[in-house]
Amino acid sequence: MSAERERGGRRALTALRPLVVAGLALGIVLAPLAAPALPHRAPTTTTAPVAGAAITLVAAPAASGIVRPGEPLSVRVTVTSTGDQPTGPIEVALAIDGARAADAQQLATWFDGGTVEADDRAVAAATLSSLEPGASAVLDLIVPAAESVVSGAFGPRLASVRADLVEAEAEDPAIVTDRTALVWVPDSTAVPVAGTTFVAAITTPGERGAFLDAATLERYTVEAGALSRTLDAVAGRPVLLAIDPRIIASIRLLGADAPASATAFLQRLEAAPNESFLLPWADADAAATIAATGTPLPQPEGAGVPAAEAGTEQGTPSPSPSPEQSRALDELTAWPATLGGVDWVAAGALTAEAVGVLAEQGTGVLLAPGSSLAERAPVQLVDGVRVLRADDALSAAARDAAHSVSQQRFDHAMARVSALLAADAQAETGIPALIALSRDRLAGSDRLLDTIAQTVALPWAAGTTASAMLERTAVPSAVAEPALDEGRVEAVRAALSAEAEDRVFATIAVTPEAITDIRRLDLLSALSVGWGDRWLEALQAFTTESAALRSSVQVVESSAITLLADRASLPVTVQNDLGVAVRVFVRVEPDTAQLRVVDPRVETLVEPLSQTRALVPVESLTNGQVDITVTVQDAESRPIGTPTRVSLNLQAGWETAGTIAVAVALVLLLTVGITRDIRKRRRARESS
Repeated sequence: MSAERERGGRRALTALRPLVVAGLALGIVLAPLAAPALPHRAPTTTTAPVAGAAITLVAAPAASGIVRPGEPLSVRVTVTSTGDQPTGPIEVALAIDGARAADAQQLATWFDGGTVEADDRAVAAATLSSLEPGASAVLDLIVPAAESVVSGAFGPRLASVRADLVEAEAEDPAIVTDRTALVWVPDSTAVPVAGTTFVAAITTPGERGAFLDAATLERYTVEAGALSRTLDAVAGRPVLLAIDPRIIASIRLLGADAPASATAFLQRLEAAPNESFLLPWADADAAATIAATGTPLPQPEGAGVPAAEAGTEQGTPSPSPSPEQSRALDELTAWPATLGGVDWVAAGALTAEAVGVLAEQGTGVLLAPGSSLAERAPVQLVDGVRVLRADDALSAAARDAAHSVSQQRFDHAMARVSALLAADAQAETGIPALIALSRDRLAGSDRLLDTIAQTVALPWAAGTTASAMLERTAVPSAVAEPALDEGRVEAVRAALSAEAEDRVFATIAVTPEAITDIRRLDLLSALSVGWGDRWLEALQAFTTESAALRSSVQVVESSAITLLADRASLPVTVQNDLGVAVRVFVRVEPDTAQLRVVDPRVETLVEPLSQTRALVPVESLTNGQVDITVTVQDAESRPIGTPTRVSLNLQAGWETAGTIAVAVALVLLLTVGITRDIRKRRRARESS
């Protein structure tokens, strides 16, 4: 933007100064003003030319941005000083493009900070004297009659609020802009309606482990717990529930040991009238493994999952439960979901290959972000799979509202929701809109409930269901191939490789599934969409646990061993840190021919969490020092753990020499004894 246009905007505000008043929580009332168009800037925090001064700006139209003839137009503005110096005077102005309705694409670009052609005009302004560091001021910029600045047909209007730090050393002041929108509803206008439904994840994002332990479940399901609050907000409302089967299975697996709050939560969830479908275990990313290796997401296994496993401490490897009472995983996860064959694809993960692989696995319906699709239609058909398009801008606005930390930020986000839905309804009355809520954090019930309730209460929004959306004719479409995150692809590939190595290692277990079933669930947990920006941490933790698992069976290091016999049994101690018995083979390889190993592979059974001494038969051929390598192997001669080096001191023949020496000593003792006895008897006869 040119400096001339910037200065023009500043001159417009200067001309308004005599008409405005500044202060805290002020209502500024102005007549329509014919002023030059204000410059467009993305929402930002700007450091002013006055060293140490900086501000942020949040603009929130009243009543979700709805404006009607004969009613005032009001926008509340919060200005906060974020620098370490006083700001000096701040000029704040509201500008609106009041004559032209914006479509959904223009709104999405507008809210994202992109360039949009708009004939916006300053309609209200105020001046703040100054703000101290950390201080905030709240202004209500009001136009008494909305029709004086807005006209034309129904629809959203672009609006922005700009704050200028006017006492600056530079030629032009620093500018901070926040973009918003209004929805103009003329009199006697039949308002078009968009069918609206949300999709909410019933998950425990960012939780590690195959199962959730009792303490974690209780934390989530007590009255103030995140899962309980989420269910309070969504039950009975136009929300499609995406349910993590790990929650269901963890509660059922604990049985009588499950917290009362968790059992009650499960009952409430089952009684909820909402449509629902089951996510992959732990909300694992359905497309992640396809992007990494071209293979579908590994499926949970478990004909018999030990009940004790649900109590495993979170954040630790869980490959080795004790053989207690078990239940089939299918039984633990059975759920009366209303929709089957549904997958919810994460942003940036959908590819044409993924659609094909998922379809082969039984997926009939995909929920996908709009950025992943070539068309804007709400229901699309990609390679035979029906796809429900979640509007990116609308979903982002709803997530901001649900997670807002203040009423001002909530109102700011809801104005975006209102405008975007109005644009959809304006484009086609009756069009369905899918709003995807967050999967990497759960919202508090009050904000989430308000977000849902205020959305469906909008005059141009009506609650609907996913089933009703699927009845709509699907528009043929294609996938807009994303630029995949190569770092994530490599991390997923490493985790899959680690799990494959775990499965090979598990063959030494008497019951291999006691390891593989749990490690598969751990892998899915690491692949969870719920990790958000911490996905790398989760995947690296899984690979680290895998390395620790494969080191759980080792030869116990020992000091040098002396062998005195030509033939002996070499003792080798094997440690098993797993909770399941293992069957391994101990192999001894000498560095030289001084030692011959009679049986190079000795089979050994090691009980859980214990040590066993394997006796390897060897033969000493000469005296001297020899080093040996001791390795634990599986039945296929693959090494387990790290080989151990041991030094042997060979004293060949010492056992035979010792035996002869002892025999000679015994003969001498016997001879001496007999000789003494004969002498005693002879003396006795001579004396008599």
